[in-house]
Order: sequence, then C-alpha cells, then structure tokens
Amino acid sequence: MTLLRDPRFISGLIFIIFVARPFCAAAADITVSYAWVRATIGQAIVTAGYVTIANTGETDDRLLSVRAEGVAKAEVHRTTTGEGGIMRMRLVAVLEIPAGEKAVFKGGGDHLMLTGIATPLKEDEKILLTLTFQNAGEVAVVARVARRDPFL
Repeated sequence: MTLLRDPRFISGLIFIIFVARPFCAAAADITVSYAWVRATIGQAIVTAGYVTIANTGETDDRLLSVRAEGVAKAEVHRTTTGEGGIMRMRLVAVLEIPAGEKAVFKGGGDHLMLTGIATPLKEDEKILLTLTFQNAGEVAVVARVARRDPFL
C-alpha cells in the first residue's frame, strides 16, 4: 500500500494542515509554535500568553516587539525569584534568540503580558499574535485561548 492510500497517513496530513498548522508560523530561520493565551476571568483586562520560538539559522536574532489582536499592549515579561523567595515580573525590552536555540515561554519564566484586552478571552477562541524580529521580520501566529496549557 502506498502512503497516499494509507488512511492513517491521510488523517495525519489533514491534522497537520487544518489543525496543527494554525498554531505554528515561520519566517526565515525563526519558527513560533505552541502558541496559547490564558483565558481571562470575568471582566479581567490582563492575561498571559506563551509561545516557543526556535531559531534554526546560523545567525542570532532578537525579538523586538509583540502585538496581539484586540489588545492595547503586548510585552515580553520575565518572572524571577529574588531574595526571600519574592517573585518579580520585569519587562524584557529585547529578547535574544541565539542561533540554533529555543526560547520557551512558560509560567514562572518568560511570557507575553497582554494588557488592555478589549473583550474577555474565552476558552477555545483564537487570537492573532504578531512577533517582530530584527532579522526575520514579522511572524504571525494564531494562538489558542485556554485555561491551561493545551499542549501538555
């Protein structure tokens, strides 16, 4: 049986094209994947978003800015634990993505901070994120809205 006649192959291909692909985007040597945004609670206008950025090239790149559809401000923040176990969140103006490396955004570390959300973000919705890199330019990705990490 050839691959094109194997129903498992066809099902997998359809999954990649129509289901997985919207949550992954690429430009040049930068790939943005595993994009999701935490659903808001009630009328909250602040939430966090998470992505994985892979630089498969031979040149370092830098994440310069982020935009999110229907959101007044999107920034990269880093959570750190200081003296006495006090957690702090700080703005990361420019995030270095070294050649051949990944930046994995997750709770308790680097994440996207979305503020000024126009309408509540409900589970199973989608939101467009646009990340701007120094070399790769703009990379747009559709992020899933969820209460918990949908990729675990």
